[in-house]
Amino acid sequence: MSRIAPLAKPYPPAFAEAMARTMPPGADPLVLFTTLATSERAWTKFAAGSLLDRGPLGLREREIVVDRTTARTGCEYEWGIHVQVFGPRANLTPAQIASTANGHGDDGNWNEAEAALIAAVDALLDRKKLSDVEYADFARYYDEAQQIEIVQLVAFYHGVALICGAFALPLESDTPHFPPATSTAE
Repeated sequence: MSRIAPLAKPYPPAFAEAMARTMPPGADPLVLFTTLATSERAWTKFAAGSLLDRGPLGLREREIVVDRTTARTGCEYEWGIHVQVFGPRANLTPAQIASTANGHGDDGNWNEAEAALIAAVDALLDRKKLSDVEYADFARYYDEAQQIEIVQLVAFYHGVALICGAFALPLESDTPHFPPATSTAE
C-alpha cells in the first residue's frame, strides 16, 4: 500500500483531461500519477518535466536510458511499466531487457553506440559525471541535443525512483518484476 493515498475519482477536470491524453482508452491512471496529483503543484511540475514526447532521441535509445536508470536505481515500479509498454515498441529483446537490470554495456547485447549509452548512464548514476574518456566515447554517437536529453532522462527517472521508493508505490498490475540476477560460474 502506498504511503500517500492516491487521488480518487472523480478526478479534478485538469487531471482527468491529462489522463485522457496520456493513458490508453479505458485504462486507469498509474498509481505514480494519482499519488503525485494529490498535490496540484507537484503534478504540474512533474508533468511539465516529462520527456516521453518526440525529442532528439529515438524511442529505442530513450527506453534504454529509462530502463537502465530505473533498474540501477532499484525502481522496479517504473522499470516494469517501461519494459512492458515501451520495450516491444523499442525492439528490445528479452536478453536486452534483462541486461538493463543485470548486465552491462559490453555484455554482448548492445551495439557500440548503445554500449556507450549504458556506460554514460552508469557513470552518471555512480559518480554524477562523465570522465573525459567517457564523454568522448559518448559524444562519438550522440550529438549535443541528444546528450542533453540523455542526461535529463537520467535525472528525471532518478527522481521518479526516489518518488516511488519514498512513497512505497505498489507495482501496477501485470507489470514484470526485475529478472533474477544470473551468476557467472568460473
